[in-house]
Amino acid sequence: MQNLLHVQGLHSFYGESHILHGIDFELHPGQTMSLMGRNGMGKTTTLKSLLGLVTPRSGQVHFNGQDVGQLPTWQRMRQGIAYVPEGRGMFHNLTVKENLQMAARPSINGECHWDYDRVLETFPRLSERLTNLGTQLSGGEQQMLAIGRALLTNPELLILDEATEGLAPLIRKEIWEVIAHIKETGISTLIVDKNIEVLKNLCDRHVVLVKGKVVFDGDTQQLQDNLQEVETYLSV
Repeated sequence: MQNLLHVQGLHSFYGESHILHGIDFELHPGQTMSLMGRNGMGKTTTLKSLLGLVTPRSGQVHFNGQDVGQLPTWQRMRQGIAYVPEGRGMFHNLTVKENLQMAARPSINGECHWDYDRVLETFPRLSERLTNLGTQLSGGEQQMLAIGRALLTNPELLILDEATEGLAPLIRKEIWEVIAHIKETGISTLIVDKNIEVLKNLCDRHVVLVKGKVVFDGDTQQLQDNLQEVETYLSV
């Protein structure tokens, strides 16, 4: 099976600080992958490096068999990648409706599996807030809007950074249910989050980072077999 995403040998720096030390992993079409690690271990830098928001010193990023490492971020996204950043990236001067409508476009193959109505059906709370500005939404509603906006680009790969960080337990549960639904539709998903119990059951593959290096890469059964070791990597 051809990889949807293949990241190979990424070395990234912030100034003189060497953050990523040869990151390797791959994601197959339709797979859901967790990217775990304590704070400051390189998770967000990994995402930004594969999106071109950080320029790696060396390494390769292939998406759908194409080397996208030299493409600007917007062209990588146009290949079929959607990104929900930590902090959600709201356009606070736009209403909920405008946030959604400005993002809507067909997939790279011209398909529209996700449209405005389907997003509102998936997130009924948003349909009650259509005229609200981004600043007038709760954290959970902002996350729903950010995910809905990403889905309207009809991506092949959805990247979620800190998917449920700082949200109330009931809202977290709702977000995880939506992510499980997205998985069922066949969209590949790469999720950064700290909830190993949820990720263990939701994701097909798991990558753990420690100080910018991959220390674990395996499927759910391998994660279960090495759970004590992985939990040690994740503990403060």
